[in-house]
Amino acid sequence: MRHNSGRLVASWMMVAGLALVAGGCARETRKGGAYESGESATAVTGQRVDPASPSDEAALASGPSADSAADSGVAAAGNADGVRPSSSPGTRPGVSATPAAAAGDAARRPGHRTTVVASNPASGDWVCDYVTQQDLSVSPEAYLGHVAILAHDDLEGRGTGQDGIDLAGGYIAGQFAALGLEPGGPNGTYFQPYSIPDRSPEIQSSTSLAVAGIDRTLVLSMDFVPFSFSTTGSFSANVAFVGYGAVNPEKNHDDYAGIDVTGKIALMLRREPPSWASGGYTDHASFSTKIDQAKSHGAVGVAVVNQTPRPGVEDMLMRFGGGGGGDRVMPAVHLKREIADLMLAAAGAPSITELQETLDGGTTASMDLPGLTVSGDVAFKIEDIRARNVIGVLPGSGPDSDEYIVIGAHYDHMGNSVPMGARFRGEAAVPQIHNGADDNASGTAGVIEAARVLAAVPYRNRSILFMAFSGEEMGLLGSAHYTDEPTVPLSSIRAMLNMDMIGRLNVEEYNVLDIQGLGTGDRFRRIADRYSELLGLEYRPDESAVGPSDHASFYQAGVPALFFFTGVHPDYHRPSDDTEKINAEGGARISELVAHLALDLAMSTDAPMFARVDRPARIDRGPSRGGPAAVSGPGDVVIGIMPDMEYTGGDGWRIAMVMPDGPAAAAGMEEGDVIVEMDGKPIRGFQDYRVISGDKKPGDVVTVKFKRGSAEKSAELTFAPRG
Repeated sequence: MRHNSGRLVASWMMVAGLALVAGGCARETRKGGAYESGESATAVTGQRVDPASPSDEAALASGPSADSAADSGVAAAGNADGVRPSSSPGTRPGVSATPAAAAGDAARRPGHRTTVVASNPASGDWVCDYVTQQDLSVSPEAYLGHVAILAHDDLEGRGTGQDGIDLAGGYIAGQFAALGLEPGGPNGTYFQPYSIPDRSPEIQSSTSLAVAGIDRTLVLSMDFVPFSFSTTGSFSANVAFVGYGAVNPEKNHDDYAGIDVTGKIALMLRREPPSWASGGYTDHASFSTKIDQAKSHGAVGVAVVNQTPRPGVEDMLMRFGGGGGGDRVMPAVHLKREIADLMLAAAGAPSITELQETLDGGTTASMDLPGLTVSGDVAFKIEDIRARNVIGVLPGSGPDSDEYIVIGAHYDHMGNSVPMGARFRGEAAVPQIHNGADDNASGTAGVIEAARVLAAVPYRNRSILFMAFSGEEMGLLGSAHYTDEPTVPLSSIRAMLNMDMIGRLNVEEYNVLDIQGLGTGDRFRRIADRYSELLGLEYRPDESAVGPSDHASFYQAGVPALFFFTGVHPDYHRPSDDTEKINAEGGARISELVAHLALDLAMSTDAPMFARVDRPARIDRGPSRGGPAAVSGPGDVVIGIMPDMEYTGGDGWRIAMVMPDGPAAAAGMEEGDVIVEMDGKPIRGFQDYRVISGDKKPGDVVTVKFKRGSAEKSAELTFAPRG
């Protein structure tokens, strides 16, 4: 492989405050070893040397290339005889410094280069320095070894909050320690712990509901289900029907007028009369408003019933954990319409369908339901998820050592879970281990190997942070936590390089290397072109860093960010994403590319300038279905938003940015809206959206429901093709 070190040699010396010269050493020096005094010296490009190639040997003798000199801000030094370091402590015995001898050494020691000589302008002293470009080659065997460990069945898919991810985190921290990286977490550890609010409280089998006055034993999840915003514990009370449970002065409607619900369970219809809003819902339809009204009128609990379903649509209970509703202030359950009809009939009241017709016609229909008592017990387990990022530091030693380059990847995956889209494919919905070899043991292995080769570099101007994030599959939570609570000042992070799914490089099958975020830093495209050509890697460029991986968290925080990715494939988020399908050679070369870019950024005198590119990056889906350019499968459609990765409200998926002229903008959605339902299915975060959009094609239209403040709204949204 080619290692063009000319620019790096020049950068190293400039960063150290040394100017390249062509001249003689006035006296012996200690820096890099003792030199024979009185000899003249040269700065060389460090281009790859082939002993049989006179042109390469001539290039070594000619000084830095114009491109290298221009990039480093250093004029090329003139030709001279070369310097021979003597074999003394601190030198490399047997490594010659003349161009011809260096050619032979380069052939024997790949990656090692020759000598530069510099003077210190501050002191006026001559300093002769033996500088070598370290070999940044990444071994495919070593790379694949990390993938195999991280994607082993014993780690059970590395699900955030599951046991296996702790083993993975320990392995990564052990690798960082073995490479000599300093701990980057608090209290002298490699771990940055954080908590994720429990989005899926676990309902307990002891949860029960009974209605005295009807001849029916109610079954959990078939006849009723508690809302996740319900309080826990036992309750028992009489019942009153309160229409929609709404008080709307604009419509002269008050469901609590003329009825005392103090100490009672308020039975009510979901949402609101259709005439109250055109194409959406008002604030009165939200669960939180209904709960607030019930509490303010003295009710001690609520039981909610669906409106009359559309033809062909089943009366479905909400999934436990969905629905929002705000703070837990009283017992709250969702009842099947059939159960509500039994209750109403026992009290001699009209059916729920008849009552809804009255209400939708503009008349209230509230009433006591004598003879009915609802008793129950709501029990569910709520535990915050413990998570942690893994952080190692490779300190710099130059004047900008208090600045940082980040190399990162997420190390979590899907754990032991039901495969995404199993229901759509007609598969059994049973949990399976998702080893996630490509997603993202491949990127994590790249971080470890980049740390290995960069730790061997003797001098770095800036420091380098190596990070492995958890919580990515739940919505970039680990990286969002880091940018919210960084271990170093966020303003000191000059660039972030993120590897996610780099293990399936296969140009023939359309899995090419994508590099995204090139427009977010003013030097990114130039250095990406240089080093990709050096390593023989072709890539597909994208200016944007708006995408579904951890670089987006840094981009949102104003950090120039690059994303390395080899595309989606048929095994994406399926148990079949395993080690035997990894292209180790490709993953190793991409890891080496990232190491080169990071070293260039660490050595450069100038940090990249941040620029915003606020449009979604293209995520190519590869041959997942239908051939090389298939546009189908999870994620091949977009709705034109950037989600708020730091939102942990648990009641939906909040929008951080709406892309101009995108589907969400056309649907009237705005920044800060919280999507709660799409295509009739609840949404609590990115993972729910992935499942829902998995079988969608460009042009498909769905109904999306979202909250804007306390108001609930609805709109028709048309999926657009990605790209």
